[in-house]
Amino acid sequence: MAIVSADLKEYESNSANSDGGEITAVEVVDNVDNNLFTDITGDEAAAGGTEYRKAFRKNTHGSLSWQNVVTWLQSQPTNAALSFGFGIDHADDDEGAQGNMSAFSANAVVAVVSDGADTRQVTVVGEDASGNRQTENLTLNGTTEVVGALTFSKLYGAYVASLSGSRIVTIRQGSGGTTRGTIGINKKTSFIWYGRVYSGGSPIDAEGGNMASKAAGMEHGDIAFGGNFGLWYRLTWPAGAGAITANSSQVKSEGDTAA
Repeated sequence: MAIVSADLKEYESNSANSDGGEITAVEVVDNVDNNLFTDITGDEAAAGGTEYRKAFRKNTHGSLSWQNVVTWLQSQPTNAALSFGFGIDHADDDEGAQGNMSAFSANAVVAVVSDGADTRQVTVVGEDASGNRQTENLTLNGTTEVVGALTFSKLYGAYVASLSGSRIVTIRQGSGGTTRGTIGINKKTSFIWYGRVYSGGSPIDAEGGNMASKAAGMEHGDIAFGGNFGLWYRLTWPAGAGAITANSSQVKSEGDTAA
């Protein structure tokens, strides 16, 4: 039996307010008020602010893969801006502020380097020159730069195999190139935001662009039955914002199913 919409569910992450960590069994029910973000109070709206949440979209079908899955931001809230980014199903992926990555300016290989003795594996995830999802694993060699073999048109994010209490990892566009992100001390990931964000009192495209159509969306590939993928969400609003309404906001994921 083909996958139907009821087989595709969203679940909270396990940190307080669902703002990080691994997947839980608590479902985010669509079209329910405060299903992910809580109400923005009048004082909060007056001050301006940012909130983060992480959730997981899961294929709960019993036997079929959800194929060629793509996510994009279909609609924005009122008097606020929403963006989303790449998350992983891990307890240490617990800080939305690790969305510190900037976009590639051209197709390039990825280079990674640590600031000291370090042999951890770094996994980079993004798209090739044709817009297809690809992943590459690179093993750090301390302060000696390690250059990957695959060419990326964009990165969604990067994550390390384990935390370090002393080392910072830098992700570059090309050998010796521009720094595009950092994985900090005791941090798991670096990722880029797509969508919109408030800056200087006005909404602008997020670091990776607005990703407002399926054609420009984030590629997840095939999600096996029982599998999931994580998404970070960031809600920003300017000081003096009016009533913030996110009921019409929609981050949409769509894919194919076998008959």
